[in-house]
Amino acid sequence: MQMVEIVHHILEEILKPGDRAVDGTAGNGWDTLKLCQLVGETGRVYGFDVQESAVLKTEERLKAAGCLKQAELFCCSHSEIDTKVHEKIKAFTLNLGYLPGGDKQVVTKKDSTIKALEKLSEMLMPGGVGTILIYYGHEGGIEEKEGVEKFMAALPSDWGQVNRMETVNRKNCPPILYILEKK
Repeated sequence: MQMVEIVHHILEEILKPGDRAVDGTAGNGWDTLKLCQLVGETGRVYGFDVQESAVLKTEERLKAAGCLKQAELFCCSHSEIDTKVHEKIKAFTLNLGYLPGGDKQVVTKKDSTIKALEKLSEMLMPGGVGTILIYYGHEGGIEEKEGVEKFMAALPSDWGQVNRMETVNRKNCPPILYILEKK
């Protein structure tokens, strides 16, 4: 099972029609689409990406699937989430690294990711879940991974629970999945 399939399974267990969710790295739109399908027509999904091409691709994917009306897409950093989303959310997902098939020079960065995680952890409602899938084989990726690890380890246990899943028998920077569940 691929890590992204695990993420989708977790989201399927948590999200119900009418819920609110954030995709902090919309990319090619697959996670945004999954979130939209799960929250249904009465829910809301906020999608973010710094690349206009990614936002447009996500918009096209949602439109083709009939899910565009429950989404708001923003061409800005996930660190600006609090300027666009003004309600509690049931789930969020982040895929850190670069856009598959895109410009490998445009990558997520430690500082903006940590700012986004600080904001998302506050926006998450009790019982809500966040997933962070880290691909770190690019320049700056290890620094971002270490920053995320430090942030996760510092979350107090009375906030909730943080779990980490990784592939241990794969070389060359296998992805790491963090799963947060707020109490």
